[in-house]
Amino acid sequence: MKITVITPFYEGDKYMDGFVDSMLANEKELSSLGHSMEVILVNDSPWKKLEVADAADSFIKVITNESNKGIHYSRVAGLKEATGDYIMFLDQDDVLEDDALAQMLEAAISHDSQVLVCNALLEQSDESMLLWYRNDYHKALIGDLTTYLRIGIQIISPGQCIIKKDIVPDFWQEHLVQKNGADDYYLWLLLLAKGIRFDYLDKALYTHRYTKTNLSKDTNITDASVYDFLDLLSECDYFKQEDIFTLHEMITYKNQFRASSKLGKITSSLANLGLFIDNLRFKKKTGTGYGFNR
Repeated sequence: MKITVITPFYEGDKYMDGFVDSMLANEKELSSLGHSMEVILVNDSPWKKLEVADAADSFIKVITNESNKGIHYSRVAGLKEATGDYIMFLDQDDVLEDDALAQMLEAAISHDSQVLVCNALLEQSDESMLLWYRNDYHKALIGDLTTYLRIGIQIISPGQCIIKKDIVPDFWQEHLVQKNGADDYYLWLLLLAKGIRFDYLDKALYTHRYTKTNLSKDTNITDASVYDFLDLLSECDYFKQEDIFTLHEMITYKNQFRASSKLGKITSSLANLGLFIDNLRFKKKTGTGYGFNR
């Protein structure tokens, strides 16, 4: 079995050594189990040459965009070059355990998974680590469409997932978001709307590194990206219009809530009482301070 790791690189020189070391370690573990891998680096800063260490030349391929095209375009460009049975969209600044891909691929094979999600560590600004899925209630929501519509995305990053290459929706590949930040949310929604099952591996094999430039930390950026794909979803023949409305309502409510005074928060919550109650219940039962997780 073969897995392809697709990573958009944007002026990511400082991450290159660590990235290559991680890929070499994962390739070694996969090979020991009779599997193979390839890595496709998509250089989205074409004014800079992207080079990899000689030791990784055999399985790491670099492709370069003609101009800065953004994360979604770069992921799709990498996908078009991928030859693996499974793929992983890994960000340039994130971290995998040395045997993460081997463990995930073995679990996916044993469960005949279309999407496999592992647990994750979320690095905090003080360098401490937060385990993402901390109880069974939260783990059970990883593949629940209603939760993604009314609460928000339940996956920190696509780097904690492997996906069968042939199930990535054509719609996601052909209708690109122009604003960085939420193309992964868009992907999960399309897959869940198709009834794709998300399996779970209860091991923290992925670390989301804290940096001041994480797009996922800036809710204004990610919300703008969500509004971008909301317009696109209206053209998707299998995504329900009522689900688009629910998602729009949730994003708008949370955007208003974050920007409001105490009185404004109360007013907007009363105006969206169902969403407020659902999110309050989510926070209590999952033991997380996050409502909309991005």
